[in-house]
Amino acid sequence: MINGIQINLDIPYPPIGDLKPNSKLAYKLKEAYAGPISEISCITKYIFEHISLNSDLNEIKTVLKKIAIIEMKHLDILGTMIKKLGISPTYTAFNSVENESYWQSNLISYETDLIKCLKENIIDEQKAINLYKQLIIDAQDEKITKVLKRIILDEENHIKIFQSILNNLI
Repeated sequence: MINGIQINLDIPYPPIGDLKPNSKLAYKLKEAYAGPISEISCITKYIFEHISLNSDLNEIKTVLKKIAIIEMKHLDILGTMIKKLGISPTYTAFNSVENESYWQSNLISYETDLIKCLKENIIDEQKAINLYKQLIIDAQDEKITKVLKRIILDEENHIKIFQSILNNLI
């Protein structure tokens, strides 16, 4: 908990269950899995920030690491859905095999100023929420929709956490 905000929500993720093969949807999910604004990007960025920020920011560094671990759960969930939808959960994105591009570390910011990091993190989390909302529209699958809505709750909570830390610094 930081500033009265719980880092891990006490809400279980819905079970994924069996999914009908749907490579078109799987490729769309890959954007959230390994695109520029994706779970793998957030994990990598938050761990970089956790390692790189000054040692006097230990509480914030711990929060970043805990949020990265939550993003790892999202990565696992998305990868599982992608596989169940019929394609390999490689760290690639874009909507067709012909246009697949491997995830690269130059997709993230390597900012080390805390205030700039927090502002960027808030923007990235909002972009992720917007992407998930579009995926819900595209999915037209109740199981996937429930899972994505649950992930959105985490992303919204991350915004609250980052905004709270930012408000205490400004």
